[in-house]
Amino acid sequence: MKIKLKICGMKFPENIQEIAKLEPDFLGFIFYENSVRNYTETTIVSLPNSIKKVGVFVDERKEKIIKTIQKYNLNMVQLHGNESASYCLELINQLNHNQLNTKIIKSFSMDDYFVFQSLHDYQMVDYFLFDTKGKLPGGNGTKFNWKILEKYRLEKPYFLSGGIGLEDASNIATFLKTPASKYCFTLDVNSRFEIESGLKNKEKLQEFKTQIYESV
Repeated sequence: MKIKLKICGMKFPENIQEIAKLEPDFLGFIFYENSVRNYTETTIVSLPNSIKKVGVFVDERKEKIIKTIQKYNLNMVQLHGNESASYCLELINQLNHNQLNTKIIKSFSMDDYFVFQSLHDYQMVDYFLFDTKGKLPGGNGTKFNWKILEKYRLEKPYFLSGGIGLEDASNIATFLKTPASKYCFTLDVNSRFEIESGLKNKEKLQEFKTQIYESV
């Protein structure tokens, strides 16, 4: 299966339209006031149905997440804080109650000491996301050691995130040929492809996408 691409931290309407022409699988919009990439526009520009809209939240009230999904017609919710397993289950119940077919991604902060056993409690979500542990909830621009994913024993597909840049294309190609990548569903990029916070460099992203898809 071809690896998918998510470009996160989109902020400016014209740039969103420009990046959409690259046909990524997902575009991420951050709804977290403390983020420099916080999305404040009242709408999201029209996108092809092939591009799924992901709303990123950090320890947000479930009611606000529901309202944001409805306002922006989000396809997926990315929980990028310290949300508990019970929180995730309650959110799923609220989504069902509101008849929202919205997929849930739960992120986890990775370092060499991450306890993979902790993932078992979260198997009700649709996807995991593995990001680098850092000072900020996300967008730290640093990578973790992908080798630790050899310890991943579940079969749930995951998003690989954390400081991925154009210079990592060849390393990603190598990683995608290892057993650790078996359930790697999507590459998630953000800060390393920016001209400024939230403004993405189309040329770099095009080059990255070309290199990745030529190598797998």
